[in-house]
Amino acid sequence: MFFQKNLTRKQQAQLLINLGESLNYGYSLNASLRAPVGHRYERAFRTYLQSQLRSGKRLHELLRACRFPEEVASAIYFAERSGHLSKALLENGKAMQRNEKYVQSLRRVMRYPLFLVWMFGLVLFVIGKFLLPNFIQLYRSMSLELPAITKTMLYLANHLTELLVVGTFFLLLLVISYVFGRRIDLLLRLQFAARLPILSQFIQLYYTHQLSFQLSSLLRSGLSMKEAIYILSENRTSIFLKRESNRLKEALTQGHALSSTLADASYYLPELAMMIEQAAFQESLGDALHRYSIRLMDRMEQRSKWLLSLCQPTLLVVIGGLILLLFLSILLPVFQMINGL
Repeated sequence: MFFQKNLTRKQQAQLLINLGESLNYGYSLNASLRAPVGHRYERAFRTYLQSQLRSGKRLHELLRACRFPEEVASAIYFAERSGHLSKALLENGKAMQRNEKYVQSLRRVMRYPLFLVWMFGLVLFVIGKFLLPNFIQLYRSMSLELPAITKTMLYLANHLTELLVVGTFFLLLLVISYVFGRRIDLLLRLQFAARLPILSQFIQLYYTHQLSFQLSSLLRSGLSMKEAIYILSENRTSIFLKRESNRLKEALTQGHALSSTLADASYYLPELAMMIEQAAFQESLGDALHRYSIRLMDRMEQRSKWLLSLCQPTLLVVIGGLILLLFLSILLPVFQMINGL
């Protein structure tokens, strides 16, 4: 399928939104796919979807095969089961747009600091190889001691290759740790990662939103909590939902309360267990979870904006400080020689 490589995340998101809006206007899924909109790759993708749907395939299966995000394919699967397909298409398309916006913002934020890091390394190499050695000879002829900062920069310049090798080694070590770490059970990895500072906030927000959003879709379609958890445990869901729903199903079978089982998991916000316990007696749990998932999405958006606004100034201050130290390593010897005259 040649168009798979040409549909960007942004185009995938727009396709989902267009399909959801067409379904809201009363068109069938086939009629929505026949709409002559988008570039040629999107039109080819729509044609492919039509042919595969006519052959008996389900929409969520096609999206998963065409490399849409796993959580999107799972959400569409649940929407097909519950009958809320148009809403799921719109919500997931808009969520993909927000995620793509964050990714693009992060790339813009990181572009300039990375350029400064490259420039710092280049200037350090040039100064260390060509300029500072002349200062050393001059200082030795005048029997003067080099400033400590100049010695440090000279050492870094002389060992730049070794530093790059060490950095590459640690990067390779991280990659190997990641590859072997994937063999560890997903829930155990999440339990560990949810205890790390800063990262824990995003993990708790993301996975609490995942579970509350998917459960709300199933509960609002009329299913009971046990039926919803059983559906979540099927193979066509994401790895996280399958593993977690199996854990919840086993706990419920043993007689444990759902709220206490959720409270035991560190990758959820504590308020999820309390909200489920309270909503079970006050109102429709499906509606409560749906509103809660929307609030979580807003909180994730606010946290992401805060993190992006913090990253660039911090990186610029650190890199700017390194560049300042680099120029001080050149200027201090000059000032010392002037004072010695």
